Order: sequence, then structure tokens, then C-alpha cells
Amino acid sequence: MIGAVSYKLRAENSARLPLINGRLMHAVFFKILHEFSPELENFVHEKLNIKPFTVSFLDPLKNIPNIEGRWQVRRGDNFFWRVTGLNGEILQAALAIPINYKIQVGELILTVEDFNSEILTEEEFISNVKKLSPANEIEFEFLTPVSFRIDDFDAPYPRADLIFPSLADKWTQVQMPAAVDKKVIKEITAQIRLTEWQGRSKKFYLANDRGTLGFWGNFKYSLKEINSDVQKVFMLLAKFGEYSGVGRLCAQGFGQTRVNFL
Repeated sequence: MIGAVSYKLRAENSARLPLINGRLMHAVFFKILHEFSPELENFVHEKLNIKPFTVSFLDPLKNIPNIEGRWQVRRGDNFFWRVTGLNGEILQAALAIPINYKIQVGELILTVEDFNSEILTEEEFISNVKKLSPANEIEFEFLTPVSFRIDDFDAPYPRADLIFPSLADKWTQVQMPAAVDKKVIKEITAQIRLTEWQGRSKKFYLANDRGTLGFWGNFKYSLKEINSDVQKVFMLLAKFGEYSGVGRLCAQGFGQTRVNFL
């Protein structure tokens, strides 16, 4: 199974909250996993290098005062929060959260008011993409910062040879049905060109003493030099990125992505 669950949350108190709050939401979801199944929580935490889920940053429905990188949340403020799962157990845990469930994020207490879900089998996901016409271009809208690690350096570069091999690696790690060869994908990316972009890069601090370089924005990549069958493989990987995230720290809110085929 592959899918996403989106929650509407209501603040029960006033509190300050970091804008880059993915580490806090990561901890929230591990608490949810533990309540659903301590064995599952332990397996995901201790055994898996690539986590089979992503969490988004909290996304306010209305403008919230921001002072020095922290929201001044007021009682009654609403947020959206999106969790994706790359297997059935993770999605079951996400769907098991009841209405009125309380979530604690630092000093902030949130109540689940509503949620909706989009769940597919892996075969349905692959079939839906294969039905689409081959794309001349793929547009990635990176909603939150994306970062790659090269040796001991954070690489905030929107290069095709970083994006697609990273997605191929995630695809293989979660054992999606159709095999994808990361090495071949990396070789083919030499034919992919970045044709148009609007974005920025900066260092984002996950804690007072820990930061990572990342980029975000809209980036278009041309697939015109690739034959139509191979285009479908890159379309699959790109669409998979909406659930797996792109780059590193996706289980902490980084790499949230929307994709358009042009």
C-alpha cells in the first residue's frame, strides 16, 4: 500500500512553535506508531535506514504572527498536517488516529478535528501513472526544503542526477513491485535538462546547534531526449516522490513535493 492521510488540527492553547517543526512532528508520529504497535515503532526506529513514512511541517490555515522564526500560536488556530505511508502497516497506524485525539507538539496541544485519506495499492499507483501520456517535462514543486548529502557536505542542488537516483533508492528500499536500477537511472539523467526554475536555498536550523542546507521552489526538467518508455519510469519516480519525499530528512518534514507532467 501507498498513500497519504491529511489531518485538520485545532490548537487548544497558546504557545510558541518553530516554523521548521519537522523534528517535533517526527516525534509525534513515532508516539502514534508506539500506541498503535510498539513492535512496529521499534522496527521502524531501529532497523530501517530509510523511514517508510513522511511527515509534513504544520501548515496553518490562516496567517499566524511570526516572531524570529517562531509562530505565536493562539488557541483556536487551525493547521493541516500530512502523513504519507509507504506500506500498509504505517497507513493503518495513521488511519487509527481518532477524531478528538490530542497531539502534543512542544508546549502546544492540538486536537484532531477531521482527516481524509488517499490510499492505493502499489499496483494501482503504477497503473495510474502508466495510463498517462509520456511527458516532455516534469515540474517539481518543492514545498519544503530539499537537501542531499554528498560525503560530509549538504548539497542544496536541484540536479536531476541527485533527485532521480535518490527516488530510485527509496523505491528499492521500500520494495516497490517494479525493479528500478539506481545506477541506470543516474546514467540516463545526463540527458535530462533543467529548463526553468524559481527557487531559493539557505541553511535551515533543526535545533540551535544543528542545521542543514536546502533548496525549495519550482523546477522544470525536460525529458525530450529520452524515449517514451523510459519517460514513464521517470514519471513513476517523480510521482512516487509525492509520497516518499525527495532527498534526506523526509521523515522530519523536508522534501515535501508536488509533481506536474507537461
